Amino acid sequence: MISIQPDQIIAFRRKILGFYARHGRNLPFRQTDDPYKIAVAEIMLQQTQVERVSDKYLAWIKKWPDWKSLSKATNRQLLSAWSGLGYNRRALYLGQMARSVIDRFNGRLPDNPELLRALPGIGPYTANAILIFAFNKPLVAIDTNIRRAIIHELNLPPHTSKSELEQIAYELLPKRRSRDWHNALMDYSRLALPKKIATIPPLSRQSKFKGSLREIRGEIIRQLTSKKRVSLAAVARAMNRPLADVRRAAHNLEKDGLVEVISDYVSLRQ
Repeated sequence: MISIQPDQIIAFRRKILGFYARHGRNLPFRQTDDPYKIAVAEIMLQQTQVERVSDKYLAWIKKWPDWKSLSKATNRQLLSAWSGLGYNRRALYLGQMARSVIDRFNGRLPDNPELLRALPGIGPYTANAILIFAFNKPLVAIDTNIRRAIIHELNLPPHTSKSELEQIAYELLPKRRSRDWHNALMDYSRLALPKKIATIPPLSRQSKFKGSLREIRGEIIRQLTSKKRVSLAAVARAMNRPLADVRRAAHNLEKDGLVEVISDYVSLRQ
């Protein structure tokens, strides 16, 4: 087990929080601790850059300011508001989550990690992130940026295991400032460290979007936000893609529960 000395912890905290005090980003979802708004932001931020999320987040909150209003949204409305963020299943997760919160928890998001993880679209990381940013719980949530900051600043082996990194993160955590601490680590990594650090390879690489099945999936959903059904052949012609690829993309969406494919047409699942 990697050992971190007390003086290292003190120096690291001082450096990161000092940077945050001077350079912290003024992001819209940092202006609230409302569990609903934090949950929306965290679901949007899954596999999506902050720059793409901010405007979508503000528009979403304006349209659906709370769990009750969101619970009444249709799939078409959810996907239309989500258009451009990708991984469209997340939009439906938020609708399902809203209905669960209303039906099971009287409109109040639970602050229990096990109950959170039982909700649609919430895994261990997102559950902890919601508890940190909405409730300031003394937990850790290690994303790509936080991993980079800890490994780089403490000169840890680049392939430090997840369990070791979590243990170190708990040692570093200022227990009463969990929210500030995680924001600070993210900002330090994004603003102070190089975009790529050769000695810290990413854990995963996202496949290219242009020319991929994901691009076709996104176009099918985009068209379905304004049409009751879409011809697969028409999508193939519009994108200049083989019909077989469009059909594969449509059936992938069907497996995800987003659409129904009947013959050569696709429609949103209600």
